[in-house]
Amino acid sequence: MRNNQSNRLGRHPLLIKLSGIPLALLLCGSVFAQPANNDCSSATVIPGTAPDPVYTDSVDATNATLDPADPLLSCNGPNDGNQTVWWEYTPDADGMVNFSTFGSTQSGGVLELDTAHGVFTGSCGALIEVGCADFGLNDNLVMEVQAGVTYRIKVGQFAAGNDAGTVVMNVEPPPPIPQYVFESYANGTSRPVRDIVADLGLAAISASSAGSGNKADVIYEVPNFMKPESQSSQSRAGIVGSQVGGNGKVKWKGPADLLQVFDGGVNDDNWDVLGTLIAPPDTVGDVGPDHYVQMYNLLTEIFDKEGNSILGPFPTTTFFESLSASSWCAYDDDGDPIVIYDEETDRWLVSQFSATNWWSLCVAISTTGDPTGSYHAYEFDFLSEGLGFPDYPKFGFATGAVNTMVNLFSPFQGPAIGAIDKAELLAGVPTTIVMFVPGAENFGFVPGDNDGPVFDNTLPTFFTNGGGSGDTIGVWEVAPDWGTPEDTTIAEVANIAVSPWESNLCDGPRGACIPQPGVGTTAGGNPNLPASTQVIAYLEGITDRLMFRGQTRDFGKRKGAMLSHTVNADGSGKAGVRWYEMENKKDRGWKLKKEETFSPDGDHRWMGSIAMTASGSTCLGYSISSESTYPSIGITGRKGKANHMNIKEVVAYDGNISGGVQRGVARWGDYSSMSIDPVDDTCWYTQENPRPNASLIASGDFAGIPFGEYFGWGTKVIQYDVDRKHKHKDKDKDKDKDKDKDKDKD
Repeated sequence: MRNNQSNRLGRHPLLIKLSGIPLALLLCGSVFAQPANNDCSSATVIPGTAPDPVYTDSVDATNATLDPADPLLSCNGPNDGNQTVWWEYTPDADGMVNFSTFGSTQSGGVLELDTAHGVFTGSCGALIEVGCADFGLNDNLVMEVQAGVTYRIKVGQFAAGNDAGTVVMNVEPPPPIPQYVFESYANGTSRPVRDIVADLGLAAISASSAGSGNKADVIYEVPNFMKPESQSSQSRAGIVGSQVGGNGKVKWKGPADLLQVFDGGVNDDNWDVLGTLIAPPDTVGDVGPDHYVQMYNLLTEIFDKEGNSILGPFPTTTFFESLSASSWCAYDDDGDPIVIYDEETDRWLVSQFSATNWWSLCVAISTTGDPTGSYHAYEFDFLSEGLGFPDYPKFGFATGAVNTMVNLFSPFQGPAIGAIDKAELLAGVPTTIVMFVPGAENFGFVPGDNDGPVFDNTLPTFFTNGGGSGDTIGVWEVAPDWGTPEDTTIAEVANIAVSPWESNLCDGPRGACIPQPGVGTTAGGNPNLPASTQVIAYLEGITDRLMFRGQTRDFGKRKGAMLSHTVNADGSGKAGVRWYEMENKKDRGWKLKKEETFSPDGDHRWMGSIAMTASGSTCLGYSISSESTYPSIGITGRKGKANHMNIKEVVAYDGNISGGVQRGVARWGDYSSMSIDPVDDTCWYTQENPRPNASLIASGDFAGIPFGEYFGWGTKVIQYDVDRKHKHKDKDKDKDKDKDKDKDKD
């Protein structure tokens, strides 16, 4: 806390000699003079020519004040430090600039001064924040500016009392984006996965041996680190909800043809195979010519296209058996799985991260189109390269590359985006990865994952919503040079204006804002178990990023992209799915084609995934919940050229029938997955649903492990047709199949 004035007076040697002078006169003297740019109305003017040449200014902020009437910076919580100072900038030309506070020091000029700064438009007293940075002690804030627009820059500093020092403002060109180029640490080619699984046997682990009787050993929450609160966007003034489109005025074309719904993985599988319970599932899957591959924390299962399980569930480390002598990827089943199918090469890519023993990405690609066959396996070592922990990895296929995205933590650096040499992956040889770290302000990325019908030199493409509330979607492209990987380049090729959205749903921890019936109570719970395990939780919305997949589709003369994320649909905290269709005609640049916030009633809809069929129709899946609606799975779509979803919603899994809720844990996955059948253009969607842990109910409360709905989840795989060209299958047989795991008997 800043020292009070009496203490400061008592220590200052000059004031000992001036002790007879009235305090009022002292306060008017130079010793306590406020800096000239203490207020917005007296901001220091930056030349409009900056950053050419670079502008640098410094000011002693020791006696600066904080004006309560000024808007608080959104990126550093409830205050803006002890003192703030201001600059004003009206650029002569459009362009990208970096407002940085590097060089700011505490009193004495040695230690860095902790600062936060924001950029505003509008007049003093009616300011609108357009950028904010609080990523470390001194910060970069890179943003696009327009000629003739006046920007007001507010800098707050956080050193207390006599440590308060000098604030530096620099206006300079954006710093170069850090590039990392490195080869795979380990690689190998496995035996057919079906043979490895057969050798494993995968006998169920007995209750007596599981977790050695230690509850902490067997209940595990897979991390998904969030941006630090000081860097998360808060509510933006001026946005009243995020509703876009013709909801309430839709001319429905009727429901989609629901072809089949079958059970995927359940948390009981983790118990039976690994002796552990996991939250959340992070459900993901993809469809090929003959198979559907589903992954979830921490297992993989392969189905035929009739929904019959033909392999698994088995530990995802199985794909990395060939690395057992050299890599932790063969041992660390740590989660965040991804599976994608490449139509262009008829190959499957699977991945998860290694976190327990090392910080790595584990990536495997099939040697044929058979997902039960052999795989080329790789470890990419992020720890040794100094990149940090690669959280939330996402991938997508481009023509000559595998698009790669992670969020870097320990310390938080924001996202890293780049590419892996696809030809080397397919050949099974040591392969190169190129990653760029574009800055913490560029959060919320999803890589493009390209589908056909044609494949015409699609570059690695990434999309971002900036990690919070906003009104633009950024498009970045990587241009690989696999001959000289260090010559690979990255550029933001578009910043596309879209309707403003608000991502904040409530002030709940980690965005846990989605209600269920009975939320916050233990209604219907087991009174013999700890209350903390029985409380019906508010579920996490994961609103700070675009959702997987970021599908791109190549039509030859034009390319399309389908994107979605969760927004505050009504301004009062109701979650809805905002989606976009982007288009790039003849490689002339990406533009917005269509957008909508899908929120047709009072229920929350979130955790969506969207994709376009080869015929141009659209498929969208998501979770549904509210105080009166039990967590369910909804599907909808768009047929034709409508600007909105015009296929009437189908509740493919109706939670109101089972009455299931999730207790004790707020995590509700971090993504789901919509994919398009390369054979018949149908939509395949996989998402989680509440489900009691049947194995634990049968076994009772052993080894201190609570059972039932605590950490209880299942998953569904849903096939449907928005073009309505397929006949319904036998609904009694296929709508809720009981597979050989007896998943629905409870």
